[in-house]
Amino acid sequence: MTSQEAIDKVSKLCRLRHMSLQTERSYCGWVRRFSFWVRVHGQPLPPTPAAKMEGFLSQLAQQGVAAATQNQAFNSLLFFYRESLGIDPGNVNALRARRPPHIRHAPTVDEVRSLLANLRDVGGYPTRLIVRLIYGCGLRVTEPLNIRLRDLDPDNRRIIIRGAKGGKDRAVTIPASLVDQISEQTEIASLHADIDRASGLPVALPGLLAKKNPRSGLSRGWAWLFPARSACQCPRTGATVRWRCHEANVQRCVRQAAEAAGLDGHVTPHNLRHAYATHAADRGASMRDIQEALGHSSLETTMVYLHPTPARIPSPLDLLTA
Repeated sequence: MTSQEAIDKVSKLCRLRHMSLQTERSYCGWVRRFSFWVRVHGQPLPPTPAAKMEGFLSQLAQQGVAAATQNQAFNSLLFFYRESLGIDPGNVNALRARRPPHIRHAPTVDEVRSLLANLRDVGGYPTRLIVRLIYGCGLRVTEPLNIRLRDLDPDNRRIIIRGAKGGKDRAVTIPASLVDQISEQTEIASLHADIDRASGLPVALPGLLAKKNPRSGLSRGWAWLFPARSACQCPRTGATVRWRCHEANVQRCVRQAAEAAGLDGHVTPHNLRHAYATHAADRGASMRDIQEALGHSSLETTMVYLHPTPARIPSPLDLLTA
């Protein structure tokens, strides 16, 4: 099997399983790197999948790449062998770094307030609204961008976040302060959808929906809440479609606001998700409710936001010298 055949096989399987485009690109990228490494450095190794994986992952560790990067490579190659080729590589004893536990950084309430005050729309998109949604609902950076008009439930003040991490759906509450802005953006998005329908320009659709029901791409329900300003080619089908606002605009918006607020390098969109959870927990919100809002499978994952406070412990030295 050639390198390109292996990549094509992984790509097709990712699409068959409705995996995200980001995951597909990541897996294919690692298979490409792995194939090149095997051609150049794999000759002295035993011709077994485990030996090849061990050699490749060990050289990544020796290069000093982050533990998360090594784990991403490991999972990609495991998917390639197990799922794509139907081969169990067995026990892989590679030199791999463990991902050390870190305290998740969450901006303080005052830092978030300063950041929000310095937000400016970027690229002609309502990035101020998007960033407020990220903090106000505890969203990942792509989650507000993937909202379709059919996902809005204004009567119950809810948004359905569909196909999030792990392919899970969940509902989040629209902050009361954003109801009017969401309503206004809905009208703008509906107008865009009407114009696109009149010109025959469909929106990008998930999975094989475009083949099963081609007219869905022209329906208002499937239109993006935050549509892209211009049409583009779908990376999977090559068809000309309307995509949604790219996350780079949101990241740039937060970066510029952080610089203006004196928080440069201190706040990212994902930090605002951490801030949502931390600030909600500090105000006494139920950890079970926070878990549901964040879309965590395990309550243990959510509990990291319930920060212990060593400052509450009186020092034994102070007690002795009192």
